[in-house]
Amino acid sequence: MSGARARDADVAAGLIAGEAWAIAETWHRFAPMVLLTAERSLGARAEAEDVVQEVFYRVFRRARTLRDPDRLRSFVYSFAVRVLKAELRRRKVRGWIPFLKTDAPPEVLFRAADFESRDLLAQLYALLDRLTPRDRLVFVLRRMESLTVNEIAATMNLSISTVKRSITYASARLSRWVEADPELAGLARGEHWGRRP
Repeated sequence: MSGARARDADVAAGLIAGEAWAIAETWHRFAPMVLLTAERSLGARAEAEDVVQEVFYRVFRRARTLRDPDRLRSFVYSFAVRVLKAELRRRKVRGWIPFLKTDAPPEVLFRAADFESRDLLAQLYALLDRLTPRDRLVFVLRRMESLTVNEIAATMNLSISTVKRSITYASARLSRWVEADPELAGLARGEHWGRRP
């Protein structure tokens, strides 16, 4: 079957059967999505690439556990969420251990044209680091990936009300933190973009 025209259900059936074309098509179809989500969640390309490798290792190894072939996208996303949550937890633990801390800013996903913008984006990622792994992922999936509340709930195995609370909580905290920082507050009001040093 041609991978380019295959439905998710057909790809899933091939994946469950261990067919090479389905493995290649799953990677081709979903790796960019997982990489972008990981970059937006972590702020670092190298870490995001490691996450993608781990996610697809798990997807291919556990393909036979997929119960509903029409939900291949959710199946892949569920592994991405698990791996990202684990990575965000590891980051928090590393932050508690002084000798593992570094002063280096994260490699910001967005290749900003000027140092001021890159610095502001690094500050924004530092604020995201203050959220719990669950709240950060819910925020990223909703605000950056534009998943619906129902999709997030299914992907993260959470209730819809928990997802809604998490979005509200994360948004309120980030807004409060941004407003407390004059530079980020100016960015939120559009005062920095296009300004020349």
